[in-house]
Amino acid sequence: MPTKPARLSRRRTALAALASAAVLAPLAQAQTDDASPFYVGGSLGVAHVSNVFRQPNTNNSDTVVSAGLLAGLDQRFGRQHLTLDGVLQNNRYATNSDLNNQSYSLRSALAWQTVGHLSGTLSATSSRSLADFNIGGGVDPIFKKNTERNDEYAALVRLGVLTRYSLEAGWTRKQRDFSAPEYDRFAYSQNTAQFGVYAMPGGNLRLGLVGRHTRGQYPRYPTGLVFNPATLKFEVRSEPDDYTRNDFDFTTNWDTGGSSSLNTRLSRSRLRHSLDALRDFSGTTGAVGWNWRPTGKIQLGVQYSRDTGQESTGLAADVNRLYTSWRLSGSYALTGKLSLNASTNRNRSHRAGDAAIQLPEAFDNDKAYSLGLSWALSRGLNLSCQYNRASRDSSVPQYVYSASSYGCTGQAIIN
Repeated sequence: MPTKPARLSRRRTALAALASAAVLAPLAQAQTDDASPFYVGGSLGVAHVSNVFRQPNTNNSDTVVSAGLLAGLDQRFGRQHLTLDGVLQNNRYATNSDLNNQSYSLRSALAWQTVGHLSGTLSATSSRSLADFNIGGGVDPIFKKNTERNDEYAALVRLGVLTRYSLEAGWTRKQRDFSAPEYDRFAYSQNTAQFGVYAMPGGNLRLGLVGRHTRGQYPRYPTGLVFNPATLKFEVRSEPDDYTRNDFDFTTNWDTGGSSSLNTRLSRSRLRHSLDALRDFSGTTGAVGWNWRPTGKIQLGVQYSRDTGQESTGLAADVNRLYTSWRLSGSYALTGKLSLNASTNRNRSHRAGDAAIQLPEAFDNDKAYSLGLSWALSRGLNLSCQYNRASRDSSVPQYVYSASSYGCTGQAIIN
């Protein structure tokens, strides 16, 4: 199953994206190239953000300094493989000091295997960062600190490692929350169980039939306004929204010979909500991912997906919308120590109007571009500079914006 295209800077400031790219990219190399299974390090970055609050035709630029601590473990125990990565950052704004925050990203995985044909993985990830100030989805832009936390836990068991046929069973839990009450409608938790049958008709082709069942809840979904006599104000009334989703996937994984790989997913999906039938969905979804390495210096990737807003952007408030997302990325090794990377993302959604229920036509068109340069000064020292630009065109005027950021991050790792 191909990985879905990267999201278009909807819930982070441009600085967070810059720091993540500069900090996390060298970690894998540091873990695999060195004999020691442990590493520790630090990072320091400075970025200028042109439109912090993602407002239309508004100048609210700022400079942000981020200091980070890094640590990790990459250790094998016989047939088992344990990896741990952690990044903790302190982000300080020069002008909007009320946005100062501590962000983090934690990742762990255990790949296990028995003597027979049984194997699997256990993984957990957790992150916290500033949320997007202009997220859309029925919420007006806000102008205060709002942190977003995402957690994911997964387990996968596989029967048949080096055989033509294999069975896989898995479980995944996802949950998300925000500190600002205006974003209560986007907080959710869900559990997904899946079972798949896979076959390899050729040495470089893997086919799969997978069934997935998801049960989840939006615990504070808005259902209307109520008048509070104590405060003499109208307040948002919310109720839990339970939902279920069933997917039947046909997947392919084709390795064309070492320099190229193609992954596809074609699904029949059905989504049902307990509160509002207008947000139900039945239809075809899917994704395609292609990676190509024509030479040792060049790497290119293309990803495309078509899915509901809940799966593409996490916006369950959308009614009758499908999102189509593109991502193009590439990297080029200028020298043994200097590399160039670039990417472009596009996320489009459209909702048809319905006069019978007074549902207006709506659209969103998000775009993002990035260009970066990384320089490995030595074995444990790295300097990265990056430029990012993001914009949105929308049928809702307050959701339209354009923003850019640029900056550099230095990193040192000891292991």
